[in-house]
Amino acid sequence: MEKLISKIAFYGSPYEYSLFLEGSQELEAEIFRIEENPLETPCDLLVWGHMLPDFDSAGIVRSTNSGPDNVAVISHGPYPLSGAPCPVDPTSDTYNFQWLSDTTLAKYIVRLVEDQQNADFWYNTMHKRLIILLEDEINYASYIIPLIIDELERRTLSLMPSQSACTRLDKIHRERPILLVAANYDQVVKYLNLYSDRTVGIISSLGFPMAGKNNLDAGFALIDYVKGLQWDIPVVIISSQQDKKQEIVRRNAAFLHKNSPDLLSHLRNEMLDYFGFGDFIFRMPGDSKSEVARARNLKELHECLSWIPLPSFIYHAQKRHFSNWLGVHGYLEAAESIRPIPAEQGEQARTELVNILKSLCS
Repeated sequence: MEKLISKIAFYGSPYEYSLFLEGSQELEAEIFRIEENPLETPCDLLVWGHMLPDFDSAGIVRSTNSGPDNVAVISHGPYPLSGAPCPVDPTSDTYNFQWLSDTTLAKYIVRLVEDQQNADFWYNTMHKRLIILLEDEINYASYIIPLIIDELERRTLSLMPSQSACTRLDKIHRERPILLVAANYDQVVKYLNLYSDRTVGIISSLGFPMAGKNNLDAGFALIDYVKGLQWDIPVVIISSQQDKKQEIVRRNAAFLHKNSPDLLSHLRNEMLDYFGFGDFIFRMPGDSKSEVARARNLKELHECLSWIPLPSFIYHAQKRHFSNWLGVHGYLEAAESIRPIPAEQGEQARTELVNILKSLCS
């Protein structure tokens, strides 16, 4: 059953509460501030506005059987003496983030909590596409998550005609791809075992916990694991280890420098070009992956399909690129209808796909 956030309790100072309210204006949830007994307050999400040296949100949540369904901590610091917790704790329904310069982080955290707790339902009933972010540092997660969710929402609406604000919000809720955040290797492998056939991309740091220990090169194991899957899932590695770039690229993943002042714009470009959020780029199979055509919208995709070389069509159909491109742009029913089309049937499969797109364009 779908579980949306409709009741949010905030536990923190009036100033922190004002930041949260400012950043959550687009939410339809009831939001209220509490001053005592936060874990005894029934709500869909408890937002904790500060963090103390001995504070352990995951431990506190695991110790209670009542109160909030999820807990999110948004803090300026300081962090616990044991070190900063991971953004999404894999052992409890707790989330940890850092206030940066943009208060809309509040809205995106609520969206993320909904994604995490509804992923299985949305995958099985609505056939949504997914992006996986593997990041165990609070500051970078707080920096990147708003960009990713904002881009997902923009791409869902990009091929659609102008609509009212209410219709747009409803469409974003129903059709926007899911963002799942993992904090270690085992967690992202679990997600891929469940959802790899509809995962359109992975964004990951190079170093993260693996087999219970921090591993500065764990991203290489992740790349190799993904490349061994049946589906073509692009991987973007974000790291400050510039000397590892050549090896990352050699393994057919993209590299972005973590400390680049243009990190967010570069990440957006990767999502547009390689995750299917931008133009559909027709490529030939083989090592060169040379570009043969580009479609900016449904009409151009329909036109290109009628003449592109058959090997290019078969390559994209086998990798389910057509289905995923439609899926991330909000055409979930059409995306599911073309998934069963057998690519090995060649021209017959092309004709069937052209007819489906023709009905969407009319």
